[in-house]
Amino acid sequence: MSELYFIHSLDDSTSFLSVFQENFQENFFVIEPNKESVDNSLKFLQKIPENSIFVFLGHGHSTGLNTPESNVFEKYTFIDRSNANELFVNKKVILLSCRSREFISKITSADEIIGFGNILSSLEEIRIEADLETGHFRALSKYDINYFNNSYCSAIIKALFNYKNGSYHFKQLPILIEFYINQKINETLLEKSTKNRVEIAKLLFEFRNEMLYIQK
Repeated sequence: MSELYFIHSLDDSTSFLSVFQENFQENFFVIEPNKESVDNSLKFLQKIPENSIFVFLGHGHSTGLNTPESNVFEKYTFIDRSNANELFVNKKVILLSCRSREFISKITSADEIIGFGNILSSLEEIRIEADLETGHFRALSKYDINYFNNSYCSAIIKALFNYKNGSYHFKQLPILIEFYINQKINETLLEKSTKNRVEIAKLLFEFRNEMLYIQK
């Protein structure tokens, strides 16, 4: 079993991902919105042993992974194709960030890697999707988005615990994540008191279906 290492790019919009640190406290680095912290996170990543599992938590794009941001610190892409192929050599990688499934297709150095689609983790991202892509605004509340975020975080955490207990190989993690997402979809649709249960379930379907696993 490979050791787990985490980097959380933490700001107000990614604070819900702190649930991972509550469950995996060892080998955990939190990036604050300042240059020194970003530089130290890269040093942390460089020291992760080969054959380990690296989990990134935060915002990203098809071109790479982003730093956190604040009123005085503008976010930027700090891991792109060039340095990712240096940093991820002989590692197993999970990138819990938007459009990372597109980014991982450009990475050739990781032994195994998991990416995700366009994770709509805030009302602002719902608005951007409507304005720039679909022209359709999803009728979701902040409660619904929080429910969605908590659901997929819980699914990944459960899958990682199964792996950590020695029950599964890394290549089986996508199957485990899909299993726990399916459980949550069924639970959501059966919960009649949840007003937007169909729309929430749709987000979970999309999250599950857009997950991508690549093996070198």
